[in-house]
Amino acid sequence: MSSTGDTAIDSGHARTTADRLRLTLWILWATCLVLGIVGLAQRVVQGHLPAGYGSYVPWGLWVAIYFHGVGIAGGAFLLGAGAFVLGLEGFDRPASLRTVIVLAMAAILPAFTGVWLDLGRMERAPYIFMSPAFTSMMAFNAWMYGAFVIIAAACWVLSCRQRSDWLRPLLCLAILFSVLFPSQSGAFFGVIEAKGLWHSALLPMLFLTSAITAGAAVLLVIMALPGVTDESPERRAAAVSLLRRITLIGLIVYFVFEFAEFSITLWNPDVHAPAIELILWGPYWWVFWIVHLLLGGAVPLVLLLVRRQTAWTIAALLVAITFISARLNVLVPGQAVGEIQGLQEAFQHERLRYIYHATLMEYLVGLFLLAFGVAVFFVGQRISASVGRRTQHDEG
Repeated sequence: MSSTGDTAIDSGHARTTADRLRLTLWILWATCLVLGIVGLAQRVVQGHLPAGYGSYVPWGLWVAIYFHGVGIAGGAFLLGAGAFVLGLEGFDRPASLRTVIVLAMAAILPAFTGVWLDLGRMERAPYIFMSPAFTSMMAFNAWMYGAFVIIAAACWVLSCRQRSDWLRPLLCLAILFSVLFPSQSGAFFGVIEAKGLWHSALLPMLFLTSAITAGAAVLLVIMALPGVTDESPERRAAAVSLLRRITLIGLIVYFVFEFAEFSITLWNPDVHAPAIELILWGPYWWVFWIVHLLLGGAVPLVLLLVRRQTAWTIAALLVAITFISARLNVLVPGQAVGEIQGLQEAFQHERLRYIYHATLMEYLVGLFLLAFGVAVFFVGQRISASVGRRTQHDEG
């Protein structure tokens, strides 16, 4: 009798904790949405005037969010869909696959919105699909993203059917795209010979590794939080354990690649590397040392080595948030070094500076993109659950 009572108390305590967590997340989401709408209204009314980017540094926080978002989408889909194809525990059910697809859409749609808001002429965005030049890396990327979204949506529909012969072949094709477009994002910068920081054969591998690491981290958070998926605790624990190992290995591999990139450049004391110096010692030092190396590297590594799922979840959340610094450390310093000596001194204007700092409006729009992504995931999960129940009812 006592054992039954203790079990009931423990169950009630768990429900109370889950309810409090759910309420806290809703409050955070509503706060991000309200603040984000303020920033979005400012962008619509005042255009690009409140932003910190200019003629010399035209790409800032929103473009970094774009590359981070498509990286998470590609990495999460690669791991989740790949695990489904291989039949790994925690990912082998159609419901789990639908969660992965919804997560990929929840990451990639806000990313598209962010880069769309960054455009000077937003109404011209469809031109890249209507009249593309496939010799352009930008057009190639855009069409690859479009193909991935269409194929992933088709996989979602097929996952609602029993024994579809097309599901696994289409998943394999979508997995190929999910490997290609994060790598292609690195190649997008790597082919620019005029920028020393960007012109590196290692950059596509850095982008792919960071995409897999961040994607694994976001998937880990989704699987670890109670009530987000309908998987049993045992299956969720198996999935979280696998994702923890992938995130840990991804962190190590990424920082090894990054060390190789930096150390080769800095090895010769006679070589001047202004972009690397900007990252390490310039105005953006805190992005590298505090956000990227400490909060995105050292702290998650320690937490992932602890044998507690709560620590793994915190580590994954840190990686998912702070790994945008990996994009910023490539994006901004690469633009902040001028190719023409004396150009900075020749013209004096707020928009003609090589130093970029994100403004309040840019951060607020970033919060809107985050709230938008969470809303897409929530609505997508509700639709997936409803379709799953209907499918089970029809089969019964």
